[in-house]
Amino acid sequence: MYNYYPPKPIIIKLTDDLGFRLRNKAADYIKGNLNITGAERGSQEQQGFGALAQIVIRNKLGLTEIVTDYQDISYDILLDSGVKIDIKCRGGDLPFQEEYSSSDNIPREAKHNLFARQVYDESLNTDIYLMTHLETPKNKTLPGTKRQKKWILYVCGWVSKKRAKREGVYLPRGSLTERGRSWFQYRGQEIEFYNKNLNGLNCLEEILKIETKDVKKDEEKRGGLNITSVDAIRIIYDLIGHDILNKDMVNLVSKELGMGKIVKPILHPNQYFHLLDWLKENKQITEEEIKKAQKIMSKEPYTGI
Repeated sequence: MYNYYPPKPIIIKLTDDLGFRLRNKAADYIKGNLNITGAERGSQEQQGFGALAQIVIRNKLGLTEIVTDYQDISYDILLDSGVKIDIKCRGGDLPFQEEYSSSDNIPREAKHNLFARQVYDESLNTDIYLMTHLETPKNKTLPGTKRQKKWILYVCGWVSKKRAKREGVYLPRGSLTERGRSWFQYRGQEIEFYNKNLNGLNCLEEILKIETKDVKKDEEKRGGLNITSVDAIRIIYDLIGHDILNKDMVNLVSKELGMGKIVKPILHPNQYFHLLDWLKENKQITEEEIKKAQKIMSKEPYTGI
């Protein structure tokens, strides 16, 4: 039986001889098993990261590194309890951070991404997703070299497929999302699920304790917001502007989320002040409104290259 732990990533360094061997094994596996069919399949790089995560976790759990006892592509591990686990991995040249900072010094909660097609596909027969993150060097082509020090796998926690589908936020192609101090658009159909809402692991072997009743329990679980606290406040601001909510909601939600700072806008403050200056020039507002804005944000002058 699984016992709940708050999510805290388990760190597995892949820079020793064993790690290098597993990286080579993942590279060889993808060369012979690259998926070139199906809508919105992962790139060769993404599939390589996924294969590496699967091989590493199976190795650490004392299982055969490459699946040989079943051929269903829906899952990567079949537990003795009958629970099917699909390992999800995204990679990047930064370590996994449970919270990350932005220019306003308000922490953003970490999120994981799932391909929406896989979550909504009922024929993909898995019970839970095991969420991982792979930290890579800038030259991230598998297997890499022995000298590279940034091949690190973070095992973050698990969630049932049904809860990921029910509580995760579906975002179509072109949706905007925040990443550190920058923004980017999703090129595919994604589901965002936040790390704080995962079931954590005290140690990797806890995975072997997950039973069907644990999955059923998670399917009924009600997690928290699957957006950052900052975005929650931004949405409140917007809904107040559309006369859907009243201003009291800002204080209510801010208190609930423990937000004690002013949330910066999505657009650059210079654009806000450009509009405010235009309104003032047309005698629609006074200097008082400008001063109110200056308490929240400030112009950024050109200082040269």
